Amino acid sequence: MKKKYLCFIAICVYGIFSLGGAQQIINFGIGPTWPKFLRETEKPTGWNASIEYCRVFDDIIGFGVDAEFMWNVVVDDTSYLSPDSTPIYVEEHEKKHFMFPLMFALFFDPIPKYVVHPVIRGEFGVNMMVKSDREYDSTGNKIKKPDNLERSGFYIGIIGKASVDAVYDLGKHAALFAGFEFQWGSEAKKRIKDTSNQYFKEKIYGPAIRMGVSFMY
Repeated sequence: MKKKYLCFIAICVYGIFSLGGAQQIINFGIGPTWPKFLRETEKPTGWNASIEYCRVFDDIIGFGVDAEFMWNVVVDDTSYLSPDSTPIYVEEHEKKHFMFPLMFALFFDPIPKYVVHPVIRGEFGVNMMVKSDREYDSTGNKIKKPDNLERSGFYIGIIGKASVDAVYDLGKHAALFAGFEFQWGSEAKKRIKDTSNQYFKEKIYGPAIRMGVSFMY
């Protein structure tokens, strides 16, 4: 199944780069995101950065490929004073989530002639996630908890996004954008060791805010 997803993305990438006679756009974005699996933790907000390459036809319809990176790191520590009153910090628990979606994008810009105009977007692709859950004793050595070790590792699934942006044109070759996005898709899954069809799962759906800059050429 993973190979099918990756092949689909590869075909889309090839098709987009082979298109001719279209305006090209590169988008750089960043913003907060609240996927379901983070809303149940001590730090429910993650940050998502993206880079996207698009081809636009008639200033209205565009196709592109989007690579993103989401991160969330939670560290719990304890502090105490040494005999000479120097503060010492001991890390107790560290949780990390990193997500790497690779998606095909389609967008619609109905009124591009205005300086400020809305853009409607949809994306679909493969989502890859790395999860790490570690605990430490008072000396800083890692505690090997079987459940933490089993749940840590590489997860994969499909992902989709829908968003509406407000785009402000700075000129013919640059623009700013900001908007609301909702992330949906299947759960990211990791197969449980020594089983054939049992998985650890993380629910990835949730809202996000997009902000960034576009360059047209």
